Amino acid sequence: MTTEPENPLVPPENAEEKSTKTLIAYFTWAENTVVDDPSAVDVDATTSASVLAPGHVAQMAAWIQAKTGGDLFSIIMADPYSSDYDECLDRAADEKADNARPILSGSVGNMDEYDVVFLGYPDWWATCPMAVFTFLDSYDFTGKMVIPFCAHRTSGLASSVRDIRAALPDVTVLDAVGVQRPGMDTPLSTAQDTVETWLEGFAY
Repeated sequence: MTTEPENPLVPPENAEEKSTKTLIAYFTWAENTVVDDPSAVDVDATTSASVLAPGHVAQMAAWIQAKTGGDLFSIIMADPYSSDYDECLDRAADEKADNARPILSGSVGNMDEYDVVFLGYPDWWATCPMAVFTFLDSYDFTGKMVIPFCAHRTSGLASSVRDIRAALPDVTVLDAVGVQRPGMDTPLSTAQDTVETWLEGFAY
């Protein structure tokens, strides 16, 4: 049985020093919908606030970027979701049931240059949005290290990390951090501390 190194991004002693290039790819509802009147959104409503930029996952991605210096990439769908919570989740449920692969509107042109990919997403129906799996299917992750991070409500990471590992069977996928809706259920300062403490395990 093999075990992960304590700080997996640190080269072993006597190894040739290597510059690690990091990508922070993330999916957030706020960047995959159109809100006609942001001022009409009730920021205190549990079903509405995450539709406004920056969105919970994008906020986590920004904290990771600040600590790692990695490049940000937002996973954007060609066909945006409704900004209505129930309509969005109904469509997401149908996509999950169909094991759909929604079309994305952009791509990472230099994916082969990255050694580490932080992968962010919300917990939708106990897994990642299907667009995240489109992203995973779109590139060769051989030799890369994937590190998930998740914003969720009450179900935590659910089966998301297991599903990512199943999609990338020959790729090292490290344990994820999950935060319950930064800025809503979890105060922003607490959420940021959680993410930064988690990052310390990777020697960033």
